[in-house]
Amino acid sequence: MEQQIRFCTTPDGARLAYAAVGQGPALVIPPGWVAHLELQWRDANWRAFVERIARHHTVVKYDKRGCGLSDRNRTDFSPDSEVRDLEAIIDHLKARRLALFGISQGGPTAIAYAARYPRRVTHLILYATYARGSQVSTEEMQTSMISLVRSHWGVASRTMADLFNPGTDAAALEASAAYQRQACTAEMAAKLLDLTYKADVTHLLPNLRVPTLVLHRERERAIPFRCGRELAALIPDARFAPLEGNIHPPHRGDTESVLQAIFEFLGEMDSPPAAAAAGQPAGQPIATTPGESVAREAQSLIAGLDYVSLSRFRVVGNFTCYQEEVRHHLKDVRQKIADGFSLPGRKRENHLIWAAPGSGKTYLVQQIAASLQESVGYQELNLAACNEPEFVSSLAQLRAEEKPHLCLVDEIDAKPHESWPYATLLPCLDETVAKGRPCVFVLAGSSGSCVAEMKERIASQPKGADLLNRIPAWNEYEIPSLSLGDRALVVLTQFRQAGKEIGREIQSVEKLGLYYIILNSRLNSARQLRELAVRAVERLPSSEDRVKYDHLFGAGDPENKEFWIKALPEAKDLANRFVTLED
Repeated sequence: MEQQIRFCTTPDGARLAYAAVGQGPALVIPPGWVAHLELQWRDANWRAFVERIARHHTVVKYDKRGCGLSDRNRTDFSPDSEVRDLEAIIDHLKARRLALFGISQGGPTAIAYAARYPRRVTHLILYATYARGSQVSTEEMQTSMISLVRSHWGVASRTMADLFNPGTDAAALEASAAYQRQACTAEMAAKLLDLTYKADVTHLLPNLRVPTLVLHRERERAIPFRCGRELAALIPDARFAPLEGNIHPPHRGDTESVLQAIFEFLGEMDSPPAAAAAGQPAGQPIATTPGESVAREAQSLIAGLDYVSLSRFRVVGNFTCYQEEVRHHLKDVRQKIADGFSLPGRKRENHLIWAAPGSGKTYLVQQIAASLQESVGYQELNLAACNEPEFVSSLAQLRAEEKPHLCLVDEIDAKPHESWPYATLLPCLDETVAKGRPCVFVLAGSSGSCVAEMKERIASQPKGADLLNRIPAWNEYEIPSLSLGDRALVVLTQFRQAGKEIGREIQSVEKLGLYYIILNSRLNSARQLRELAVRAVERLPSSEDRVKYDHLFGAGDPENKEFWIKALPEAKDLANRFVTLED
């Protein structure tokens, strides 16, 4: 299934993005804390969860104001404004009767709508939500979390990711944190979190006359179990279904128990996927559940790859790029940075890069540094990971060196409201002008959806405008997300590199394996693709110079067989066929 993204205009002129999937009676899901329709649909777990419901319903979800693809400008942060936007979506759909599925912060919105329009709502499903936001945590904790989101969005998004998904692997946590940061700005996220705590629908519950199901996991940390129990107790005749687990999102952890409770409540029969019936843990769909168009694109791409000369796609060192226009843009970036050392002068050679998460910006700068003459030093600083003494000391040491240097300062927008990062950095950005010694700084970040949005965030911080004034306008760049072709090139390059590191020559890769890799939503960054490549090469028999599909999996991994069965009808021509590699 593919979601269809459209827009509706509210009575006050705002544009809200919404998406519909499936066929049948409408089931509308008001958004939670932050939302981004397009990015969320890339999450294979979410997609599989929605597609199960969409067997019986037209599932509608939308981005709230200030988030995702909806208008980012927002001034009204009242709970009633959330209800008005839900009204606008439903009125636009011309849905006379519908079910509502309120998840987390979307719960109070769904409750308020059901109380206002009881004849329209056939069923009200409430998952991991609450009646009174003030009861979610202590006042001190609420104040601290809002402050952390506002001032340290990078740290806060990771904290929230861990709170929502305890025990999840590092790659999934980073993907969750990146999703939050891309969904909206730090200031918007802070105001929407404050809205969570302000919501209170307790006065509506005693008179609610809509069939209601309340679901809550017993060891939930984001919204405590007691909130769900209180909610169910206050709604007349509500069904309460306590669930095992501690994961906040319904599409992670034991999703099957969530889905079966919903289907039973709606009076529908639904069987779990064959993988769950065969013994795979419930709620853990395979990582590859792409839409038909994406799968076709991947199959067409790989079917035509018989021989790959990696040098054709090389930007610098081992950094490659599939799209020709982007590749030449990045070559220009490489050349401009290198020119700071080959054409020195008393001029500022500072650069600003916005990059989509997982696009390999750090690796790009590392490869540029490796391509420079040995007389040029290189240093990396991650502002999010540095405290003030560490940052000051590192920059002082760098300035004390005599030779030219290239310095990457990553997550340059990580510490809003702190005055020391930019105040400390400013003299360094003037080093070439002041001393005539080539000093090239690359400032990089991923906040917002483009370099312009990141600059707005930087400019709002102490000394931010001064910092931006030290960057020539023609030295601002964007690196987009990895395309399917980029993911193929990255992993092919890393197979070759991983082989060389252990004295092996990887000559070819099975096309079915490459198909699996580029469709796998868990492999959404260059770093994750590198890890996969290293482990696959380690599994090769000593005499083997080909990476086969089976080498991508550990012994007994159920995903191996499941993907094989799922992909074989459409991709059987990719099995036992190989892409030959050359540097």
